[in-house]
Amino acid sequence: EADFDDRDWRTLDLPHDWGIEGPFDQKLPGETAKLPWSGVPWYRKTFDLPASDRGRVITLEIEGAMSYSAVWCNGRLVGGWPYGYSSYQLDLTPFLKPGARNTLAIRLDNPKDSSRWYPGGGIYRNVWLTKTAPVAVAQWGTHVTTPEVTAATASVAISADIANPGTTPARVRVATQLFCADADGHPAGKPLVASSPESLGLAAGETKPTATTLTVAHPVLWDLEHPERYVAVTLIRQDDRLVDRYETPVGIRTIGFTADDGFHLNGKRVPIQGVCRHADLGALGT
Repeated sequence: EADFDDRDWRTLDLPHDWGIEGPFDQKLPGETAKLPWSGVPWYRKTFDLPASDRGRVITLEIEGAMSYSAVWCNGRLVGGWPYGYSSYQLDLTPFLKPGARNTLAIRLDNPKDSSRWYPGGGIYRNVWLTKTAPVAVAQWGTHVTTPEVTAATASVAISADIANPGTTPARVRVATQLFCADADGHPAGKPLVASSPESLGLAAGETKPTATTLTVAHPVLWDLEHPERYVAVTLIRQDDRLVDRYETPVGIRTIGFTADDGFHLNGKRVPIQGVCRHADLGALGT
């Protein structure tokens, strides 16, 4: 319930793993680190949503919650995700109240004997409240490759999924710019190259892909010693207004595997340091 009195609840920051806090219990199995990771925890957050967010699409993105998570917004069940090792998102737009106070409640359930190793507990990765225009680049909606690279030029192929989750059709124009990246991975200076805008019509609830290829002169390559990067910026305009700007980091490089000389990065042999690791130990390290 939105008006539930949680004043005596503990305040904490995410990410958070309640199981790792212990205490250790020698009665618990050794393979699960003798930690009390099974059980039902609850998380709550109350926040003010500006009235200016009315008309936006607002999603909750949960990178990792262990497990069987269920999300309520203002006392109404929104949805959830049972698997604890994958990310998911929920559309909060119909449940939120712009210009008022809103409450999120998340219930998790780690069943006993559900894991042979310590699986973690709680909301163990970041959580994001993402606000976009009604038409925007979809979650994780861009994909970039560098199919042709020489010392003189490089082709950068960029695809983007454009989503219209609303109830009315929309027409937009989509363009992409490529920048050098600064030390923090953000666009620096003026665009090196840009695509011509592409007109795109979207029905209500439809997602469509767009694709373009940009050519970069004298590319600076990404390698292990000098991981130089660029930034592809996808721009969406509707009625001559910029409604979305989506940044995607890009490294220009070539990779290849040869039968007699192993892995090559930018035409040079690079040894790969690997390990034969049992799959179950992967869960131990999460």
